[in-house]
Amino acid sequence: MNSVIEAIKGNPEVFAAVVAFIGIGGGILGNFIGARIQLRGGRAQADAARDAARITAEAQRLAALWDDRRREIAQFVQKARETVSYAKALYQRDHEGVDQGVIRTAYLELSQKQAELELIAPTSLVELARQVVVVVESCVDLADDRAPAERVRRRLEATPVMSPHYVWAQRALRALDDARVANLARDGNEYAAFRSAARTALEELPHMSDDERLLLLDDTYRFHLRERRRGHEESLNLALGELVTAARRLLKSEDAG
Repeated sequence: MNSVIEAIKGNPEVFAAVVAFIGIGGGILGNFIGARIQLRGGRAQADAARDAARITAEAQRLAALWDDRRREIAQFVQKARETVSYAKALYQRDHEGVDQGVIRTAYLELSQKQAELELIAPTSLVELARQVVVVVESCVDLADDRAPAERVRRRLEATPVMSPHYVWAQRALRALDDARVANLARDGNEYAAFRSAARTALEELPHMSDDERLLLLDDTYRFHLRERRRGHEESLNLALGELVTAARRLLKSEDAG
């Protein structure tokens, strides 16, 4: 190798040719290596771009799902409260604009919201929503069953003190309550006596129809309505509270602050 190098050095023309070859070959090799580096860099950039697009798409999907869940849960809670509010209005003496048709429509809308939650919410949240619907159904059924008699009773309770019918209204109310207690105690004799006293008092009230009197008398066979309503309201508040708490955890509402 040394003799070759010395020969090249001793021959200027050969040395010049070798130097030129090395220069050309080095340039070609340099270009080849540079191209390889650029190719690998391009692939890395393409992979990074695909990963970024995939991450962005997933983030957008999760954000959309989060928005859908937030909206559907909020609408479900609002519709549950609205349905019960309509049912409660039936107990009022003045329940203008609210009837069974309005309540039925609200309940169907609540059922739709429940179905939508079943598609986008976790199983645990779907079960909590189902429990809310069960309580709402109980509230609606109770109002459907007992509201007519309750409206008549409230009118009886609203008899003015100065009215000539006030004394009879109070006697009727006491006899109705006593009859209910006797019925729950399974005391048939006491129940018959109090029911008869209530009928007598109610017949002294000319502003009541026969159907309304019968509603009040038959209602004495039933449990105390206002206690049952309080129980339903407590159950609804509990069910909604559990649902909202779970939804806040799911949506990370505390982190948003």
